[in-house]
Amino acid sequence: MSVTRRNLLVLGAIAAAIAVAQRSNLAGRLRPAPDLDFIGLDDPPGYRRLPGGPVSAATAFFAGLGDQAPAPLVAARAEVDRDLCGTLHTTVTAPGTVPVAYFYDYQCPICRRLSPRLRDLPGITLTWHDLASLGVASDLAARAAIAARAQGAFDAFHDRMMRAVFQPTDGYVSALAESVGIDAKRLLADMAAPEVTRQMNRSRALSDRFGMPGTPGLVIGRTLVIGDVDDKTLNRIIALEAAAPGPCG
Repeated sequence: MSVTRRNLLVLGAIAAAIAVAQRSNLAGRLRPAPDLDFIGLDDPPGYRRLPGGPVSAATAFFAGLGDQAPAPLVAARAEVDRDLCGTLHTTVTAPGTVPVAYFYDYQCPICRRLSPRLRDLPGITLTWHDLASLGVASDLAARAAIAARAQGAFDAFHDRMMRAVFQPTDGYVSALAESVGIDAKRLLADMAAPEVTRQMNRSRALSDRFGMPGTPGLVIGRTLVIGDVDDKTLNRIIALEAAAPGPCG
């Protein structure tokens, strides 16, 4: 077989493969999405759950503890019970948008893929909940990002922490603070501030209130989704919630 003929056969095979892939992609786009099978929740009232995909952690912060939980966590649970909407959606919901509470961990691989998708998603008002459930590195990263918010650097810290390929340390946090132009010494001090701890405890209490076994977790209007979720399903839920606002508006 000549070189020219062999090349033509190879090119033809490549073109055929591309055509098959294009037809497959088109079929995927035209195929109707499966029905959303919501499960009503008795508690909290007014919410429903949609089974999601895999999770990256398994933590129930108050499971079996009752009043034996540490006092700060008991206080956080009481605060959540008094004002579920106020603690769930701390970002003021913009008119015409759906409130979304996002629970994540910086050591959660699924969260690393979901975070940028949510940030760019139109039609929602997003509240971030650092759910440090995967050890010391998760706790340090969450505290650093929360503390960075006081200096206007939460977005930069969140993005860098989500992209980090190693577990963060105080040295890494200090270097990151300097690289984004904020006060590293103040950041390290703020990381140990009581308000940072209270905010993390509220997020833990909220995750327990909704029975989240791991990350990521989303409360989209009145719909709870635990685990990975594809864009088509995410957009369908947002459209449904926009048409029928949930308990928090």
